[in-house]
Amino acid sequence: MTVELVVCETCRRPDDPPEAVRPGAELLALMERALAGAPDLAAQVRLRPLRCLMSCRRPCAVAVRSASRMSYVLGDMAADEEAVETLTAYLRAYAATPDGLVPFKQWPQGVKGRFVARLPPLED
Repeated sequence: MTVELVVCETCRRPDDPPEAVRPGAELLALMERALAGAPDLAAQVRLRPLRCLMSCRRPCAVAVRSASRMSYVLGDMAADEEAVETLTAYLRAYAATPDGLVPFKQWPQGVKGRFVARLPPLED
């Protein structure tokens, strides 16, 4: 079952100048490179840019979702390699679950305190 990582490509911090490259776009590019370098993970994860996740108070925001699994929105992600490592570790753990419920002890340190919302799966 495919996991989708939605990255808000328009995320920026309040003090960023409007003409600066948006951290959301930087995080998206870093995730594209990470998935290109990890074919096993890329086979399970679809990366999807979105113009806005409406989590502007918690940029950079991403959403992790999959059919028949819980979905999550995470905020305050940095646009750096550490965030990419955190996200790829979380995506691997999430993909290994049948329901999207990753046990707390399996959470990478970098996701702790970053969850904005959890949404139940759509029912058919």
